[in-house]
Amino acid sequence: MAYRLSIHQIEQSCLFDLTWGKGQRLTATVSFPQVLLTLYQQWRRAYLGYYKQALRGRVGATGQLSGPPVDWHSQLVQAEARFLSEFHRWLKRGELFDVRSQLATPSNSGSETGSDSGVIHGPEGESEGGQANPHETLFLTCSPLELARFPWETWEFGRHIEVVRSPPILSPTSAPNTLRRGRPRVLAILGDETGLNFKGERLALKAQRRCLDIHYVGWQPGEESRLLKDRICGAIADPQGWDVLFFAGHSNEAALLDGQVAIAPQTSLSIRDLSPYLRQAQQRGLQFALFNSCSGLDIAQALINLGLGQVAIMREPIHNEVAQEFLVQFLQRLSAGETVQTALRGAGEFLKLEKNLTYPSAYLVPSLFRHPESPPYRLPEQGWRGWWRRLRPTKSELVTVGSLLLLSLLPNVQPWLLDQRVGMQARYRDWTGQVAREEVPPVVLVLIDQQTFQRRGLSQYKPIDRQLLADVMSGVMETGVSVVGVDYLLDLQDPRGQDAALRQVLAEAFQRQVWSVLITARNPGGEWIELYPEVAEREWLLLGDAWVPFWHIRPRRDSPYQRTPFSYQLAIAHRLQQQEDAVLQGSREDQVQRFLQDESGLGLSPWAEQHPLTLWSYRWRQRWLQPLLDFSLPPEVIYERVLAWQLLESPEEALAELRREDWSDAVVIIAAGGYYEAGIDRDGGDNLPPPPAIRYWQRRQGRRGTVFMGGEAHAYMTHHFLTSHLVIPIPDSWLLLVTVLGGKVVLVYGRDRWRGRSCYWGGVGAIALYGGVSLQVYSSAGLLLPWLFPALAIAFYSWNLSRFE
Repeated sequence: MAYRLSIHQIEQSCLFDLTWGKGQRLTATVSFPQVLLTLYQQWRRAYLGYYKQALRGRVGATGQLSGPPVDWHSQLVQAEARFLSEFHRWLKRGELFDVRSQLATPSNSGSETGSDSGVIHGPEGESEGGQANPHETLFLTCSPLELARFPWETWEFGRHIEVVRSPPILSPTSAPNTLRRGRPRVLAILGDETGLNFKGERLALKAQRRCLDIHYVGWQPGEESRLLKDRICGAIADPQGWDVLFFAGHSNEAALLDGQVAIAPQTSLSIRDLSPYLRQAQQRGLQFALFNSCSGLDIAQALINLGLGQVAIMREPIHNEVAQEFLVQFLQRLSAGETVQTALRGAGEFLKLEKNLTYPSAYLVPSLFRHPESPPYRLPEQGWRGWWRRLRPTKSELVTVGSLLLLSLLPNVQPWLLDQRVGMQARYRDWTGQVAREEVPPVVLVLIDQQTFQRRGLSQYKPIDRQLLADVMSGVMETGVSVVGVDYLLDLQDPRGQDAALRQVLAEAFQRQVWSVLITARNPGGEWIELYPEVAEREWLLLGDAWVPFWHIRPRRDSPYQRTPFSYQLAIAHRLQQQEDAVLQGSREDQVQRFLQDESGLGLSPWAEQHPLTLWSYRWRQRWLQPLLDFSLPPEVIYERVLAWQLLESPEEALAELRREDWSDAVVIIAAGGYYEAGIDRDGGDNLPPPPAIRYWQRRQGRRGTVFMGGEAHAYMTHHFLTSHLVIPIPDSWLLLVTVLGGKVVLVYGRDRWRGRSCYWGGVGAIALYGGVSLQVYSSAGLLLPWLFPALAIAFYSWNLSRFE
């Protein structure tokens, strides 16, 4: 928020005109007490009396005659107290109540930047150097000049607002044509040193040579005044340009000449003489000028009207030592990353709090003039400190990004986001035709459904009828298949006494080199359920864990506490069966171990093994880089399905409906087909709510209201292992942090190029482009890039960037 307050003295009254926002305005008229001018003159007389030596200005006679010694320090302290007391009493008049109330109430605009704020490039309420920074700026204009001499900066409204000055008549300012990189270039003009000593200035500037590229120009003994003027004018208009102009020496007000600076004994230059060269310097990058000299009100107003963004001056004559002390403090704060506005205020507070006994009233003299359209200038820092100071997050960024990061890490949020993201991927694949439906799926699902039980006259579903299972498996083996998986838990005795029938089929499969894979699971006590001994010998088959965790792929694990997944066992059995030189002797487990120890390896994707980072992430309930089931592929690409009763009653007709001709390379999974009692731990536990992507494909096939069966999940995982189709999800938190870093870089370095409403559309375009790229990267490279949280981060930084007007 920026306020503009114009104060005009008209005869014996002062008009206060306050404007802000979109045409909002307050006015007040207050009588001007003449005693205030008297008290100001008394203070000024005491001030000049105390600092009568080594003043940086041509001070005329003060009307005092020689006489007995005067305690000027005491006189000055008393005069300051009387003047400020009357000055503030006047500003507290009832007529100004509305103006004071408006300025004393912090707005809700926050830390805005650009033309409407005194804060840029830093956190809200904080400068880049870590110091408190006001949220709002009051641009003060006074006329006539006598009124501008008053210390308006002492008008207290609270830390949320700061007073800077601007000329009564403002010319439009323009951005420099040149923006330099590296250390800012400083032109230091050292003027007439008569009665002064510039050693302090040189030391103060030298101390900042790490962050400033300083060039000096000044009078040399014996140099002609004409050559000196040409040299100074040429230096100001240097084609390389300057960032900062510094002048030390004598100066004075000169209304007709816009102020004068003494560059050598008996030699002066007016600002009007320098204006063509200063205008060139402004176009070549000059942003700030500091006149560490006396009586600079005319100089400041003239330079602002020339287009310069901000000028720091001394309103009154300044003592040489005070000027040097002020410069040291100002440069230290400026080099620490503060704006000139904050650095000048800090230097003034130092003189008031630390040096008031030595230099009384000195803090009342400095003032900053600034064009309302110019952001406060600060030195760009170099190296990693500069990068950090520019890129470190603001308070609002910390809150926003921290909230997004926390949400992205919540375990309950991650599965939902993945489901929605894969659901959108399914639509994208369908719309763009990126589905290879002509290929024959590697998996065949044989589903034992409700009708199968009815046709067999069975009324008991658990445990599964072993004769039914034996007949289905025999029918499957007649096709010449080499790998059969049974998604039924066979840990209990069949109450109907049919275990022998299934045992005979499994023994036959072992003899015919058909790989049989059964499931296992943990019981409530945490122990692994073993196969009922009467069903089969353990060496005839493989056992695999039936659990599918949150639609993620479970790679192989060999430990007493974890079992290799059912789908992985099917894939490894298929790969081993396809090896022409494989030695199929001994138990199935022994054959698998020999094959895995072979240097040729399994030939699956490296991601078929769990990444160490994935294992580490389990401690925080995260699943970083763990491959997921790619439901964006339609079921007909993953498996073909046949109902068990059709296979048993009319096998030729049932198999003819499938696209498969050669069954030797197929993996068959016999699983529950959606009847209510299906499930290991509870009835219906095998009938799962379909993920959004599966629901989309079901609607496309006209299958509304169907469930997603556990056998289908195993079919997807088996397909991915067989085809090395493993999609790796990039964690939301990782990509969110990358987006935040990119957004911050754009915010810091793009604010001078993109502003206003164009940033909204730029943000929308960036979100849409990122969404399209992420969808295609998923299809082409098998990487799932999260969308929601990066999109929110892009929107946040686009909104921040749009506030720079």
